[in-house]
Amino acid sequence: MSTTTADALGLSRAILCNDTLVKKMEELENTEQMYKGLVEHSKKVLKGFLALLRVYKDFGDAFAGIGVREPQPRASEAFRQFGEYHRQMEKNGIATIKAIKPILSDLGTYLNKAIPDTKLTIRKYADTKFEYLSYCLKVKEMDDEEYSYAALQEPLYRVETGNYEYRLILRCRQDARLRFAALRSDVLVKLELLDNKHVQDVVCQLQRFIAGFASYHSTNIGLLRENSLFPIEMDLSRSSFQYECSQVPCYENNNDEEPEPVEGEGDADLILGEEVKPDDETQDKDNTKREEKTNHSEYTSELMKEMREPINDDRSENATNLLDF
Repeated sequence: MSTTTADALGLSRAILCNDTLVKKMEELENTEQMYKGLVEHSKKVLKGFLALLRVYKDFGDAFAGIGVREPQPRASEAFRQFGEYHRQMEKNGIATIKAIKPILSDLGTYLNKAIPDTKLTIRKYADTKFEYLSYCLKVKEMDDEEYSYAALQEPLYRVETGNYEYRLILRCRQDARLRFAALRSDVLVKLELLDNKHVQDVVCQLQRFIAGFASYHSTNIGLLRENSLFPIEMDLSRSSFQYECSQVPCYENNNDEEPEPVEGEGDADLILGEEVKPDDETQDKDNTKREEKTNHSEYTSELMKEMREPINDDRSENATNLLDF
């Protein structure tokens, strides 16, 4: 609408041409997106915190089990108390979640009720404003028509018949003006309350959120600092840190050949000027070793011959039957 038309209607140019209330819709949409992100992030934080509390509970159960199986009384009591501290941390965390959960409900009320209600009121205000402006333009159009007919000195049919249409449009314009003014004041009040809640209440809710976690962590720190349990003494057996390891089996050499002498073995005897002769005991040991090797080689050769011979028993047929599927 042009500024001359707004002046002709007798209203402020700012209301008709540059209405800031309608432009508040964009700000409300941005605020709504910000609150959605805040609520979603808070829910994710609480879900992660709940998962951490479950880990604390599992730690408490594990340490309590260790304390029950520990034979030394002092160490058993220390593990039991340490497990009980973890369980107490889990209970404190559940209480913290119950205290913080109403904050999410308050933010959800602002997001799901206050902002949509204000947006709906602004839409109604925009519709009423459009209706009021249409009546105003209709009245101006009829006035221009009368001026043109009067300038031409020609009679106008609706004027000669009582001009009832013009009076009806004036009455409708008056009613639309009252509705427009009422909705405008309603929108101004709601926007002011919404801004105050956004500035003050949200800050308080976030402070409560942070204070809840701060009190939880301070309680846990005091719980662990006041009761010092470590270091503790435990009786461990000598085989506590010894684990069974699989060893690679050693295979004996079945060859009958004697190891070749290494070069430089007899140099030490030559340095003394005479050759060192072996004793009788060493000679007997060498002879027994040689006899064992020969016996072992003969036994292995006989086994190989038996394995090479074909098997005529029924066991070979049973083996082939098992392999056939």
